Amino acid sequence: MNLTNNPPDNMLTTKRKIWLPITLVIIAIVAVVLFFVWKRDSAESKSVYGEEQLPAIKVIVTNGCGYEHLAADFAFALKDKNIEVVGLSETTKPIYDKTIIVIRKGDSEDLERLMKMTGIQRWTSAYNEYFSADFEIIVGRDYEQYMAN
Repeated sequence: MNLTNNPPDNMLTTKRKIWLPITLVIIAIVAVVLFFVWKRDSAESKSVYGEEQLPAIKVIVTNGCGYEHLAADFAFALKDKNIEVVGLSETTKPIYDKTIIVIRKGDSEDLERLMKMTGIQRWTSAYNEYFSADFEIIVGRDYEQYMAN
């Protein structure tokens, strides 16, 4: 029997009132800590290496426009870059007006590096796991602008 007009104290409701804000604060703190740990780890995994610290990109230079000794001259122009020329070749038909990078078995990160080092922005993919280089540079009639880089 209740002798007062006050409602009876419910111990469970009182405990909820105390622990609910504490629990929410703890969850918020854990979430913030996890966010910063994740952000730090992702920043460390994307650490920037200088080009000299990365492995050389293997390419084959192909003369695509028929000018004599162009593949060798173009390869010589790449000598101071982090590019390893593993072969020289000629196309069967010298029809290339524009220089292009062909992805043979390389990845997008190496493609970006190669584009940055050479200035060549055109690319296509013709994957071939048996090709001796990651990329092929087919040199077109616009070769002079890339040899000056």
